[in-house]
Amino acid sequence: MKARAGDDVFVGRARELEALEGVLDAARAGRGGTVLIAGEAGIGKTRLTSELSARARSAGFDVLLGRSIDLVGTELPYQPFAQALRPVGDLPRADGQQFRVFENILGLLTGRAASAPVLLVLEDLHWADTSTLDLVVYLAQYVDDRPLLLVATYRADEQSSAERMLRLANGVRRSGSALLVDLGPLDRDELAALVAAYAVPPRAAADADAIVVRSEGNPFFAQELIAAAGDGGLPRGLRELLLQRVGRLDQQARTVVRIASAAGREVGYSLLRAVAAMPEQDVRAALRQAVEHGVLVAEPATSSFRFRHALLAEAVYATLLPGEREEIHEHLAGELARNGATAPAELAPHWAAAGRPAEALAASVAAARDAVAVAGLAEARAHLERAISLWPAVANAAELTGSELGGICSWAAELASETGEAPRAVELARRAIHLTDVRDRRRAALLQVCLGEYLHEVGSDLAGLAALERAVELAPAEPLPDRAYVVASLAGGLMVAWRHAASVRLAEEALALARDAGAGAGAGKALVRALTVRGADLVYLGRAEEGLSDLGEALRLAEEIGEGIGLDQVYANLTDALTMLGRLRESVQVGRQGLEAIHRYGIASAVLVSNLIEALLAQGEWDEADELSTATLRSTMASFPYMLLMLRADLEVGRGDFVAAREHLDAALETLRPDRGLGIYDVGLAELALWERRWGDAADHTDAALESMGSVKAAQLRVWFCAKGLRAQAELAAVARTRRDADAERSVLDRADELIAAARRAAADAAPVTPVSSAWLGLAEAEYRRTRGVAGPGLWADAADRWAHLGRAPFTAYCQWRQAEALVAAGASRAEASTPARSAYEIAVRVGARPVRRELELLAGLARLRIAIPPAEAESAEGLDQVLGLTAREAEVLTLLSRGCTDREIAVTLVISIRTVGVHVSHILQKLGAANRIEAAAIAHRVSSGGLVVPEG
Repeated sequence: MKARAGDDVFVGRARELEALEGVLDAARAGRGGTVLIAGEAGIGKTRLTSELSARARSAGFDVLLGRSIDLVGTELPYQPFAQALRPVGDLPRADGQQFRVFENILGLLTGRAASAPVLLVLEDLHWADTSTLDLVVYLAQYVDDRPLLLVATYRADEQSSAERMLRLANGVRRSGSALLVDLGPLDRDELAALVAAYAVPPRAAADADAIVVRSEGNPFFAQELIAAAGDGGLPRGLRELLLQRVGRLDQQARTVVRIASAAGREVGYSLLRAVAAMPEQDVRAALRQAVEHGVLVAEPATSSFRFRHALLAEAVYATLLPGEREEIHEHLAGELARNGATAPAELAPHWAAAGRPAEALAASVAAARDAVAVAGLAEARAHLERAISLWPAVANAAELTGSELGGICSWAAELASETGEAPRAVELARRAIHLTDVRDRRRAALLQVCLGEYLHEVGSDLAGLAALERAVELAPAEPLPDRAYVVASLAGGLMVAWRHAASVRLAEEALALARDAGAGAGAGKALVRALTVRGADLVYLGRAEEGLSDLGEALRLAEEIGEGIGLDQVYANLTDALTMLGRLRESVQVGRQGLEAIHRYGIASAVLVSNLIEALLAQGEWDEADELSTATLRSTMASFPYMLLMLRADLEVGRGDFVAAREHLDAALETLRPDRGLGIYDVGLAELALWERRWGDAADHTDAALESMGSVKAAQLRVWFCAKGLRAQAELAAVARTRRDADAERSVLDRADELIAAARRAAADAAPVTPVSSAWLGLAEAEYRRTRGVAGPGLWADAADRWAHLGRAPFTAYCQWRQAEALVAAGASRAEASTPARSAYEIAVRVGARPVRRELELLAGLARLRIAIPPAEAESAEGLDQVLGLTAREAEVLTLLSRGCTDREIAVTLVISIRTVGVHVSHILQKLGAANRIEAAAIAHRVSSGGLVVPEG
């Protein structure tokens, strides 16, 4: 897997870099020092010194680099110094007098530092000769009054050099000008950022998360795993590096370590002693040696041992030979079984690896039951998958497990769906159907329901609907709860296909059947489903309060009877309904509540997560949406993955990260439904194209979105798509007018006429269902006016008010930007145009909408509008007094001056006289050596963190 940024990727280490930059600044000022950086192999010592070296060069340092070489059995005196000083000259000779050599090298470095401060980096001192280490200690005593910084790295976990490194650290520490840096693992977020910097496609986010977990904070391990992603196992280079420690152990210690690798990451002493089949004193000696060599770590609190790193356990386990592996696992399983208190989940993998399928099968099914009891659904499915693979090898499997294979497959399919693995759920459901007796129509019908729902999850809507129709054909009239459940499920299939009129009729039939069935868990489950479907249908048919009442009843009942799947479906439909009804705050609140509720059942719901992210994005809570989206994509669910990817792209377009947005849209395409999300995917492409100023592409994408809808009656989507299309047509019309291309303009205006007519019809149809359609129509009307080249500030103000009423801050900001733009075009005063511009700017800064913010800053610069200073810029402006040597009041004046304010406006803002403003401006020009106000503003712009500079006049 090729890295985007290769070895230039640098993440984390903020605290360490801050300390290193501090000593770097001190060295530049003539107060040198010595830094020792210690850490395990691959932890990032070299990368940290490389980053420091790059910063030192930028600051004018002369950087010298030397590395020790691992040459076993040889001694190369001063080898890293010889390499580092090569640009300066040969190592000085002193006729065998070491002290004279030290003095000469110090003199050489001091002379070099006379023209520029020197950073001397010595790497891998754990391999260095004794003379080199003595020279480092010597230099540490004399660099404190020189512009010379010495930085050295070494491995702190090398047993062979541990004593020498301790002497080095103690010697350097006594200099009084030393900094010792102990590099630990990167934290999870830092390592995730490192992995994300490489070419891990968004669709492989789960693999990326596995890399984060397996590498345990070691960046080198992470990079090696990234490079080998998809190959399986450990990369050869990494495996060899890890096994170096094991190679230093004697035969008995290696035997014990191999047993530990089969036992798992952590293993009790009593179990190791029992399985090792050697005298106890030999086991203890072997364990002591493994601990001393950094292979195992003792855990006294639990009387156990664990591998120092999980990858080390993997590497050792891979060395076990066929036969040896089975024997060790059989002994481990036998010993654990004799214990009597060992859980089936621990026994099952050992019996399976030992080649004992019957014991492994029984333990796997028992482990699955235990896992479900504590809502460990993913773990339960893993146990069942093992059971399914073992089934053919066990003659009396049904008797042993108390279940038929079809039942195990059906159970595993349900768990796969609940944990976001719908493709596997489809496979398992089909196998369960194949194994079911055709005469058992009730069971066959229920399995067809499951299959239909799993097919919907993977985007096969037509096949899913066919399975649900087949379920109704198969379902017998009795028992009533099952018949009600099957009919309600078909109603649900019609509902998600936007066939609400047909769906609501079936839902009412199912509701009647469920209520006739009376009390009982089966009837309750059917009732939850029927109420959920009818509630969603009624909302979409314009009977919102009735629909919400049904959904509320379904929610209460699902919680009462503990129906986890039903609970997920209610929350998903309820959040969707609330968002469509413009009740974003409620939708967000219910979405958070729903995720917490289904989490208690171990259910992972891509739909509910997507609904919550959608509501957060619409509301302008982009930071929370970002956090939730990032966390969800790391564990990418195989159910509805395109939803999460499209929403992520929506956020990234809004924030101006167009490259990432395109990557996520490309990844979404791989799992997209044939209807392309009813055109929503194409609208996402159009939005990206609009901000990238690819107007023709944007128009094509919105046309494709409208075509993707086909005959589906989703008027609220159609008016949205038309509004986006009109934005593209407005830009194309402006281009045609600029080029004086009358034919092109006529074609654009004709298309705009078609789009506004379609938008008006769709808005009229959707008005009884959702207030959002009115806001989209308001935006469409304003964009349509823009296609004619006519300023329509009133239309934009109306559209902004509609979006603001719905609590949709990002769309409000967009319309207010256009309103300000239209006011400027219409010749309105700066004060009048500044009002919507300022409001839009505040929203754009708050939510992080960088593209809108940039457009507003450009408009403000051209029209000299007053827009608010974002907090980060205000802090920067407040620091101008210190940076430029101004008084606090002069800094305030310069800040306002740089934003295009006149003397009168500055006076009003600061409550001072115009004459006083003039005095302050004169002082500012004098102190800055600026010829005029424009030059002073430019200086302020360069110093600040992005303040807007608006030329006067």
